[in-house]
Order: sequence, then structure tokens, then C-alpha cells
Amino acid sequence: MKKFILLLFALLTVVSVSAQSRSIRGTVVSAADGEPLVGATVVPVGGGSGTATDLDGKFHLTVSNKVSQLTVSYIGMKPVTVPVQDNMTIRLETSDTRLDEVVVTGYGSGKKLGSIVGSVAVIGEQNFENLTTPTFVDALQGQVAGLSIFSSSGDPSSVDNQIRLRGLNSLNAGTTPLFILDGAPVTQTVFTTLNPNDIESITVLKDAASVAIYGSRAANGVIVITSKKGKYGQQARVTIRAKYGWSQLTPDKVDMMNSDQYIEYRDKIGQPVSQGIKDLVNKHGISTNWRDEIFDGSAPTYSLEGAVTGGTERTSYYISLNHLNQEGIIAQSGMRRETMRVSVDSKVTDWFRVGLQTNLGYTKYETNNESGASYSGDGLYPTNPMVFARKALPYDSPYYYTFDDNGNIMWGDRAEYLHYSGMPTPDYIRSGRSVLRNRLTINAALYEAFTPIKGLTLRAQQAVDAYDTRLKNLGFPNETLYTPMGDVYANGGTAGELVTGYNQQSFSRYYSFTYTNTAEYNFNIADVHNVRALVGEESIISQSEGFGVFSEGQSDRRQMLLTQGTSVAISDLSESLVRTVMNSIFAQLSYDYDSKYFFDFTYRRDGSSKFAPGHRWANFFSVGGMWNIKSEKFLQPYTWLDDLKFRISYGTTGNSSIDNYMYYGLIGAGNVYNGQGSLGISQAANSDLTWETVKSFDLGLNFGLFNILDVDVDFYNKQTCDMLLEIPYSYTTGFDGGWGNVGGMRNRGVDVDVKANIINTRDWTWNVRANFNYNKNEITDLYDGLDELPFLNANVIYKVGHDAGSFYCVKYAGVDPRDGQQMWYTKDGNLTKVFNETRDSQILDKSQYSPWSGGFGTDLRWKGLSLRMDFTWAAKKYMINNDLYFITNNNFATSYNQRVEMLNVWTKPGDITDIPAPGQALQFDDRWLEDASFVRLKNLTLQYSLPKAWVNKACLSGVNLHFTGRNLLTFTSFTGYDPEPERNLVAFYYPNTRQYEFGIEVSF
Repeated sequence: MKKFILLLFALLTVVSVSAQSRSIRGTVVSAADGEPLVGATVVPVGGGSGTATDLDGKFHLTVSNKVSQLTVSYIGMKPVTVPVQDNMTIRLETSDTRLDEVVVTGYGSGKKLGSIVGSVAVIGEQNFENLTTPTFVDALQGQVAGLSIFSSSGDPSSVDNQIRLRGLNSLNAGTTPLFILDGAPVTQTVFTTLNPNDIESITVLKDAASVAIYGSRAANGVIVITSKKGKYGQQARVTIRAKYGWSQLTPDKVDMMNSDQYIEYRDKIGQPVSQGIKDLVNKHGISTNWRDEIFDGSAPTYSLEGAVTGGTERTSYYISLNHLNQEGIIAQSGMRRETMRVSVDSKVTDWFRVGLQTNLGYTKYETNNESGASYSGDGLYPTNPMVFARKALPYDSPYYYTFDDNGNIMWGDRAEYLHYSGMPTPDYIRSGRSVLRNRLTINAALYEAFTPIKGLTLRAQQAVDAYDTRLKNLGFPNETLYTPMGDVYANGGTAGELVTGYNQQSFSRYYSFTYTNTAEYNFNIADVHNVRALVGEESIISQSEGFGVFSEGQSDRRQMLLTQGTSVAISDLSESLVRTVMNSIFAQLSYDYDSKYFFDFTYRRDGSSKFAPGHRWANFFSVGGMWNIKSEKFLQPYTWLDDLKFRISYGTTGNSSIDNYMYYGLIGAGNVYNGQGSLGISQAANSDLTWETVKSFDLGLNFGLFNILDVDVDFYNKQTCDMLLEIPYSYTTGFDGGWGNVGGMRNRGVDVDVKANIINTRDWTWNVRANFNYNKNEITDLYDGLDELPFLNANVIYKVGHDAGSFYCVKYAGVDPRDGQQMWYTKDGNLTKVFNETRDSQILDKSQYSPWSGGFGTDLRWKGLSLRMDFTWAAKKYMINNDLYFITNNNFATSYNQRVEMLNVWTKPGDITDIPAPGQALQFDDRWLEDASFVRLKNLTLQYSLPKAWVNKACLSGVNLHFTGRNLLTFTSFTGYDPEPERNLVAFYYPNTRQYEFGIEVSF
């Protein structure tokens, strides 16, 4: 009887549970082509666990009888909420409008792109896929109107980029935008330690309405990086990527002489080479192209990474690992990187959420010591590979050789010293030293969010940006090099004696803690009045410290410890310590009426320890409005008009990007006196030093036509006041200069961005895009009534009414055909043969800062095959090509190879040429100033996605194959290694590289 009762109870329980739940089956497909969507997320509305569709797009879900709806989402598709039915088919449409995209522009929750009052641009994750470089910054070039990015180096570990947003805002203070990663500020070290494939999107904030919330750090614009995160209720998805490629030198426009040309040139200038050299070239044909010998034409790169993302009803996660190894195209250049990213979000309760985003990066890299150092005390560093490739004489061989008794040439090992050029090779220099750097970085942000009542969110975030950097630079003991060709190289010492080694080591640590607390309240009145109010407080505490030591005298490669040297000078010891604190309060009010009329007001008050007491605090604000004209009833009949918005904003931001303690009167260590240390005044005080302020006005218009064309146009005017400037002092004060708030500058221009969706069918899509910026920069004020401040050693000048990058030098008039003498123009326009820099220098209508810049590109897809091309360009950009001074100079003819153009040297009366007669000193005039405008194919990616039918049979969700090329084409008249750097002068710098890469991505 007891068993019967238990069985009856169990049956009743099963019937009860069955009555409370039911089983739902269905299929999720693409509305465009009916193809099943693998991995689409299906979640019951009102509670319960979700699921994901299988390889056929099908799902099976058990839900409570109380559940009447399901929410279905898929990447790149519009999410839908549908009534519960059995055997249902759910069709998802492509998300075809960017206006519904939610982006993060500041503190608090994100906003839909179509409702943002300020001028912003969003770059999606597709731009960061399949990059051939370690840094995501490369993918931003040419993508945003007004954002100018120029890379100054091809070194894999380099973060040397000139990044400007809507012009140059300051002469001496920092001009790089503020970078924000997941809500916290980060330094430029993140450029190489953040895996680009971990980026969900990057939002560029350009005007005062969008950046004023960041206050004193936002004068140069703000770039907000949002990393990838998991989604609640998403089935786990694993993605594995593998890439392999190689790098090589981008072609330049310099042709160096071969052996025959060089011999001819030496004859022309009356300094012929020996008969032995002529016989060597004629009989054995030695003519070396040193560019091909020095630069690696196939420097390898490989990368392997994996990521897993997913979520449950209450927890979402994203985890990724990446390994990258990239060798440089010159000796002692390359980088190895390991990164790990973890992102976890959890709904602890319905009113409490927590999350953690961390990025851990380790880089180990080599940097060629001479690649960025062109000059030594006596001239050029010949072991700089970029110098060596130009300087080495063509009839030197990359291999040693001797002759047998019959005069036949006998080839030997690779040369470590060039017989005729008289210098060691970069490879030999590299073998005598080891220069390794490593950096460990962490970017982490922990947040807690409370929602005590509907619409109110209280949020606290604690973030850290930190890194440790170590340098280990060893110079090994070297014996005298005796070559098979009879040369003796003593490594800077005395022949036959050992040159002892050295050990240099340094360590530095930086950390910045950011504590942010906000309260955000969103509410709606009568379904038409939408209000968002935000208040917050933020504290940033930063510290950097470091020390270094250099010992020398090590006599054995096996004993290279610091303590195994024989001497350490006081000047070889270093230590530094810097602390900075910034505190802020801020508020923002956003209002819109029925999604037609939008208004934003932002206020921020910042205080920084960088400035003098009494001047540390400053107020910044912005006001902005937007009219969604398309939403007006009178425009509803015009269906060809998709979108029409008008924006206006005004506000102020600040700049504090100067070194610490600049307002202090400082005392520093002096020379040793009578065996004791000494102190001396090292810096004059400025008790009035305060913020640099930028006042910005923006006027914008956005419109869309025929569901094909989207156009954004912005006009802006930015005025810099109280500019932070290094002021020269009279030497009678005991100082050469100091910082002050003087001067002013204006940037005025226009941004234009055009996108066209030309073809959008089941099998074909074709999109084109283009953007450009025109910026007029002008100095409006200097100091003490000065109208100009020339820098003759740099050939630039600061002058009121002119561009901040204006060149200032004597104009070269060419060569007098009668006597081969150089000629110049005086300030009055007359010809002279007497060079006088002080008297005749004049402002040229040429600037190192390009007033015109932009990009254009296209995306073309046919079924699973897609092609993407991105071009970037800059116009009216000028740069001094210092290389030419050495390779277009008769005075260096016997020790340097020369350009082929030097065959046009003046030799007799009547010769029409720009190359003067031998024996004249060349001057630093405008002949070395070249147009560095360029158009560059920055990226080309060809990708093929295997058909879903094939992939499904392998139990996978996707397989993609791709080829990517970087810097494949460059169009420029600049004759140096690379036109891209944005600086007044380049001198044998590490050029950008051309790269090729093949890769595969598998997901399941």
C-alpha cells in the first residue's frame, strides 16, 4: 500500500510539472536568403535558460507555460521578439541602419548613434580583423574625417604615431587625443599590447558636445575603445585564428649609383677611383645594391590566437589569448607579444551587476640603437642600416674575396667590414651587442552597478593602467677584427688590444588608478519627453618611477654582469620619481522631445597637481542641440529622404599635457665640488601656471538619400587660449626659459564623410566610402608683443597669422650655368651667391602639417568572396629630406655613394643643372624641402568564407580564409625612404613596411 501511494504521488508530480512547462521547437533563418543561422541565441522572455541554434539553424527549448514570447538575436541581424509557437520559423533581417547602433561616448550608459548630439564617428570590429601590424592604430588611418594618423616608424614595436584630431591645438603641450579603454584612460603602451581582434568598436569624439564630459584631458579629442564582451544567454563559441606573412621595404624614389655610374661620376668631378677598382669592376662585375643587402625582403610574421565567448542567463564572458612574433626588416629589430584578455559580467540580482575587464600583455622586443639616431659627434652613424644602405660604395662586395695566383676571384664568408667604404657592417655591430627590452602591461577595470529603482543606476568603477619596462643593453668585449682582405678594425680602440664591454640596465614602472563614481537617471514623461541626468566624481592617481645603471670594463663575454665591470661613474646612475593627482566632478543633462529635438548640457570641474596652487581648478562646459528634421510631418511624404539632421554645439575643454612640476622653482644636483655633492637652482618658478583652454564651435548636417547615400558634413572653429608655451628667458635671469600661459592659436575647417551602399542583393553587395578634412591652422598670438619666433636650426618659425608648421629658410635659386656656383634669393627677390641665413630666410607657403587629409575605400562581396580596400592620403604636406644632403653632395663623393642624379653635376660653362660644381659647401636651404603628399593603399583584404553546407558537415560554424596586404601601393613625389612621418625633418629613419599575410579563421 505504501509503495502504491508513493508511485501515485510521483505520477501526480510528473503530471503537475508537465502541466507547468512545454517544449518548443523552431528554426532561425536569414530573411535575405533563407539560409539557416548557426549559433543564433534564443531566450525566453520572463525567465528560464536560453539556447542556441544548431548547424541547421534549429533549436529545442523547454519553457514555462507562463512564457509567451521568445527573443532571438544573431550578430549582424536585427533582434526580434516573437510569440511562442511550436515548429516556428523565425526570419532575421540584416541590421541595415547605423542609427540604431548603441555606442559609448562617455560616462554612463551608451546612446543610439542617431540620437547623439555631438560629432562622433564609429569604426566597427571588421576594421580590426586581419591586421598585419601589432597595433590597432594602423586600422584607424583614413577612416574618420578629421582624424590624421601618420606612422613615423616601421619598427614592429613602435608606438611613434602622430595623431591629430581636427588640427594642431598647441605648440608645446601634448596634441595627442585622450584614449579611453572600457571607461578608463590608458597610455600609448596599449597600442602594441591590445590585440586588435579583441576590439568591438572604436568611437572618435570630435566636438565639444561629445568630449566636454572629459574636461581638461579632451582638448585634442577623445578616442573611446570598447572591447569585446560576451552576451547573456549566448551559446559558447570558440574562434581560432592563425596567420603567417612577411614584411619588406616600401619602394622609394631614390636610385643610388651602381659601380659603373659611380666611377663615371668620380671622373666627372676630377676625383677618379684607382685603376685597380676599375679593373675589379670591369673584370669581376662587382656592383652591389646595398639596399637589397641591408633590408630583409621577407621578414617573417606569424600569429596564433584563440577566443571563447558566451553566457548564461546571468553571466557572460569573453576570453582570448594571442601570440605574435614579428621580425623587422633591419638588423636588431623585432617583437614578440603575448596577450590575454578576460571580460566577465554578472547579474548578481535583478538590481545588482558586477563586471571585470582585464588585458594582460607581455612584449619582448629589440630596437636598433642607431635606427632613430642619425648623427654622432663627427657626423652620421654609418652603422644605422638606413645610412649604411645609402653610404656603402657599390664596388664593395657583401662577401670577402681574395685572388689566386692566376688572378681568379675566390669568394669567402659574408663580409663584416667593407674594404673600400672603410666601415663595419650592421650585422657585425649587432653580433657585438644584445639590446633587449621587455614590457609587462595590465589594463583592468572592475565595476559595480546598482539599480535601486527603475531608471536610476548607481555605478562605481575602479581601473588601473600599469606597466613595467626593462632594458638590458650589453656591449660585448671585442678583439680587433682582421679581415681576409687586409683590413684592420679596432672597434674604436687600439689595434691588437681588447675593447672591453659594458652592461646597461634600467627599470621603470608606471601606474595610474582611476576611481569613477556616477549616478544616472533616465525617465520619460508622456512618452515624448525623454530625460537623462548624470552626475559623477572621478579621481586619478598616477606615479612613475625608474632607475638605471651603466657599468663598463667587462673583459669576457661569459662574465657580463653589472658587478663584473671595472667602473661605474656617478653620471652612469639614474633615478626618477613622479606623482600626479587629478580630481574631478561632472554632470550632464540630456533631453529630447519625441526623438525630434535633442539638447545636451555638460559641465566638468577639474583640479590637477600639475599646476600652481590657486590655479589648479578649472571649469569646462558644453551645450549642444540637434534637430531631427526627417521626423517632422512635412517631410514624411518624401520617402527618398532617409535621414536629415542638423547639429550645433559650443564648449570648452582643457589641456594639461606637460611635464610634472613645471610651476615649481626646482633645486637640482650640481657638479661635485671639493669631493662633495652640490645643489643649484635648476628651474624658475611660475606661480601662475594653469590650464590651456580650447573653445570649440561645431555646426553639422547629416542626411541620407534613396537608402543608398549617407553624408555627414561638419564645420568647426577651435580657438586655443592661455596656450602652454616654453618661453625663452634672457640669460641674465640665469635660465634659458620656462613654461607660461601665453599665446593663442586657431583651427578652422570642415569634415566631410560620404558612404554609398550601391548594391545590396542576396549574392552581391558593394559599398564605397570617402572622407576628407580641410584644416586651416593659424597662430593668433605669441608673447610679449612678439610677432614671430624663428628656429633657424630647424628651418621653422612661429609667426602670428601663419601656420604653426611653417617652414622658414633661404630659397635656393639653382646653379649659375656660367660658373657652376650656387645661387639664392634674397628677401627682396634678388639673386645672390652669398648665403646669409639670418638676412635672407623667409616664410614659405609650405607646412609640415597637411591641411588636406582623408581616406577612401570600397567593400565588394559576391557570395562568400569579399574584397576590402582602404586608401589614406595627405596633400600639401612638406618635409625636409635630410638624406639628400649626404647623397647629393660632391663634398662626400669619396666616402658616400651618391644618387644617380649626381651624374648631372656641373662640369663646364653652359651646363644647365641643379647640381653645383665640386668644391662648394652646400647650405641648408629649401632645396632639401620636398612635397611629402601621398596616396597609399593602406589595406587590401581578400577573404573567402566556405559555404555553410561544407562547414556544417564538419560540425563547425564558420571557416574563413584571407589574404591581407598593407602599404601595397604608394604614390608620392617624396624621394626619401617614406613620406608618411609628420615632422619637419627626416634623416635616415626606419621606414614603414610593405606586408603580406595569409590567414585562416575557424569557429565552432
